Amino acid sequence: MGEETNVTRRVLLQASAAGACALALGSVVVSTAEAHAEETGSKVASDGVRYGFLVGLARCSGCGRCVEACRKENNLSDDTPDRRKVASFKRKRGKKFFVSTACMHCAEPSCMKVCPAGAISQDANGIVRVNPEVCIGCKYCFQACPYEVPQYNAVSMDKCDCCLGSGVALGDEPYCVSACKFGALKFGPLEELRESTNGSAVPIAEANNPSCLLLGTER
Repeated sequence: MGEETNVTRRVLLQASAAGACALALGSVVVSTAEAHAEETGSKVASDGVRYGFLVGLARCSGCGRCVEACRKENNLSDDTPDRRKVASFKRKRGKKFFVSTACMHCAEPSCMKVCPAGAISQDANGIVRVNPEVCIGCKYCFQACPYEVPQYNAVSMDKCDCCLGSGVALGDEPYCVSACKFGALKFGPLEELRESTNGSAVPIAEANNPSCLLLGTER
């Protein structure tokens, strides 16, 4: 995997300062000034249980199986960019580690707020989805997203929907998670994921309160 410098600055805002990730992150320094949206609360727009991802930095090998499974099982067209990406980073001593990310399914999704067509919605469990039949391709969502998640094909904007559109039931593993042979990716209720790490996992960033946690060291 090639270096993803842009992602370096955007996805490790919170983790770079957290003690739980100190060993894995080394001397990577990321400024919170890179966040494009102000901090928000921790609740989603309903009383549903909030779901999200847990990414284990110490376990990710950068193999890209998660990316391949996402493309194949969601039947992405050739002109559709990858929904999930694996970025590589270097510690101070030169050793690489990897981070697998997709849509952050933010508690306060700025993409949804700016969509003039109402093509983007958030369900009771915080999963943010796009309706390709309603999307007009204006790209306002891309401009509003602090993580540059929205991508486009010939039809509409496209992004991760936790494989709900491919028939995976909420609570079951998305294809990226089931494809990971090293247990670097987990999916489920966000608080349960946090508790499974004894509280060591930290939010991957600050902007828009994303539904993704990072765990820097083995527990």
